[in-house]
Amino acid sequence: MNNAANTAKKYFPSSAIKSIKYISPVFARKYKIIVFVPLKNADELTFKMAAAGAGNIGKYSVCSFRTKGVGTFLGSASSKPRVGRKGRFEMVEEIRLEMICEQEELDKVIDTVYKNHPYEEPACEIYPVIVRDIRPNKETALVHLKRAVKIKDILKKAGPKISAAALPVKLMNTGVKRALIDLTGTTRYEINPSKTKTIVIRKNKNIINFEVI
Repeated sequence: MNNAANTAKKYFPSSAIKSIKYISPVFARKYKIIVFVPLKNADELTFKMAAAGAGNIGKYSVCSFRTKGVGTFLGSASSKPRVGRKGRFEMVEEIRLEMICEQEELDKVIDTVYKNHPYEEPACEIYPVIVRDIRPNKETALVHLKRAVKIKDILKKAGPKISAAALPVKLMNTGVKRALIDLTGTTRYEINPSKTKTIVIRKNKNIINFEVI
């Protein structure tokens, strides 16, 4: 996992940094995984998904929601159903199992579902969700500076890939005294209002965006 404090030190000289404080986004993007599984297999699949990284909410693990229902299917001549027979309409008591997941664990959790689900063709749905997050995150930090640092000096530290030629001179000479480092791509944060200019350095995948607020 990236560290916002280390990123801050790439853009600001150590002598200019007054403090670095990890903060939490107002909202964090996660994923909800929904899978339909026979009642008798629900516990086993839940714990295997949890071991792969799903179902973590704050200080709690193996968090899930279950709804009982009936699933139906009719296997084709080429199918190999593990429940019932092909060519016959089947009804199975199932659980709709819902678990939350971080983006970095998503592939591992989905692979776990397909590896351990009892059906030949598991029914699995994935939805992006926005959740409230109150925990400080090392991927997001608010940096207070001892002295104002000009935007042009920050962009120089960013390296040759950042072109500042098209930016207004007034903006380039603007000094900022604090910075929000965001390596998650999340867009909303709780920051105390201030007259102090703040630069937001946000990384979304491999793209780095700069914004002055």
